[in-house]
Amino acid sequence: MIKLEKITSPPTFSNQLENKILYSNHYDDISISYQSTYTIKYVIDGLKHYNYNNQDIEVSKGQYLILNNDSQITTEVKKGTKGLSLFLSSKLINEISHFYSSSNSSIKFLEIIQRNSNQKINNLLNEIVYLYENNQTGFKQQINDLFIIISELIVQEQVSIDNNFINLNIVKHDTKRELYKSITEAKEYLNDNFKEKISLDIISRDIGISKYYLHRIFREINGNTPLEYLKNIRLEKAKNELQYSNSTIFEIAFKCGFDSTSYFSNIFKKHIGLSPTQFRRTL
Repeated sequence: MIKLEKITSPPTFSNQLENKILYSNHYDDISISYQSTYTIKYVIDGLKHYNYNNQDIEVSKGQYLILNNDSQITTEVKKGTKGLSLFLSSKLINEISHFYSSSNSSIKFLEIIQRNSNQKINNLLNEIVYLYENNQTGFKQQINDLFIIISELIVQEQVSIDNNFINLNIVKHDTKRELYKSITEAKEYLNDNFKEKISLDIISRDIGISKYYLHRIFREINGNTPLEYLKNIRLEKAKNELQYSNSTIFEIAFKCGFDSTSYFSNIFKKHIGLSPTQFRRTL
């Protein structure tokens, strides 16, 4: 059973080793220090500042951060900020980790700010917030399943990342963190700018690493190239538009970043198996 706690004033944080969700709506500015278990920090509205391991991290609306076990954290929050914290017990994370990995060592997350780089995790966090704020009955019915699913997703993602870094002969945690930060920034950039004309030169310039290195590391860690990742974003956006909007095929093509209707139709049919028109008719 997942425990739920809502706070409007500074919590005690005397023991956050259990599986628990903390919904916070701050009526005053706060600053608090505590030692936590594995934690997902998600900002619903406003801005939160975290200091841990000699790092100052700023997490803004719609972003989340995964923290490791036994982190000494100082949190500073301004009045009006809302957030969601998922405290994941070491027992739960280790059980999931041992299921997906043959390693006997404890998993170590890279502690990178994310938003859209893992859409499944982002969607689940939004779903938890929506249910809590709008459908308490649905929240109580689904929260245990949602909690386990999101726990599995973050472990699966980290195990996959670690395995890919092993293939690249990269073992130092700080090196992995910096490289993955670049990949995450690239993914966030592609998610935010999918409507624009984007090339590898533009991405590498904005991220600040060479396009060859970006292409290689992105493919090794993410399983596809930056431009393949961009194409998949555009196709998913197009599928959503076809299903939920009344926009024409022409409008959807340009809204989703495709240069022409014919190119959009060809790419869509190649990857989805149906033309945009056929896909819409099946809905």
